[in-house]
Amino acid sequence: MGRNPIMSAVLLAALYAVGSASPARAAEVLSPVADGTILDGGIFGLFDGLPDDWDWTFNDSGYEGSITRTTTRPESSLEHRVVWEYDLRGLNLQPPIIASLTFEVRGATVFPLPDSPVAVFAYPADLIESKNDYNVAPTALEGVVKVKPLQPTTSYAMNVSRTVEEAIRAGRQMVAFRIQIDPATPNDRNQAFIDALDAKPETKPRLSVRIGKPFDDDGDGDVDLDDYAGFSECLSGPQVDDLPGACHVHDVDGDEDVDAVDTAGFQLRFTGPQ
Repeated sequence: MGRNPIMSAVLLAALYAVGSASPARAAEVLSPVADGTILDGGIFGLFDGLPDDWDWTFNDSGYEGSITRTTTRPESSLEHRVVWEYDLRGLNLQPPIIASLTFEVRGATVFPLPDSPVAVFAYPADLIESKNDYNVAPTALEGVVKVKPLQPTTSYAMNVSRTVEEAIRAGRQMVAFRIQIDPATPNDRNQAFIDALDAKPETKPRLSVRIGKPFDDDGDGDVDLDDYAGFSECLSGPQVDDLPGACHVHDVDGDEDVDAVDTAGFQLRFTGPQ
């Protein structure tokens, strides 16, 4: 009995598709191994920008509340900064990697107020255990999200690939991030909330890390038309406030948008299916 050439071609195509497909690389998700709140002010102390016995620093405190920058009425004001530290020793990944920090923030309960710029900084690890940590400077600004007054709890994903990759390459065991109101913020935009930090592990910010190749949207090791479909959805132009976490693989210059610079990079790295 002769073979149907059309059916044979279809069968061969199906076998090729099954044999050549590669599953997307799963991310390794890390929960913080330590976290703390750095307060300037305490119950009786002043907002003075200096570490002293009036300031509070604590870990696993059940803390739920605001992140602030308040310099008015220093006799009663507070500044809250929250810090998380992640242990990289369990990662089974080597650079290049794509890393994303996911956290939840809601808006101030006072209205009307302008948007509050919530800044995420890279922060030296192993430094969230005493009041002296208040004066430790962050190492880099990862990004800023704008939180509207009365905004419901909203999840944000921020590209922190450079910081995590540098830590892995340098052989550091830990990486840490600090969230606070942008220090340059006027006093009328000085509050947002991160709730239920210690209520359960899933309420804490998560650090997601996966093997990364620029523009490899589906993680199959090449840059082809399948990846262009994801790239086109992320193409937003310059100066975007909140780049979705899934788009970070297309942000080749790390400036928190997908624009003409990234388009040129995609063209250079296009390989077609392999």
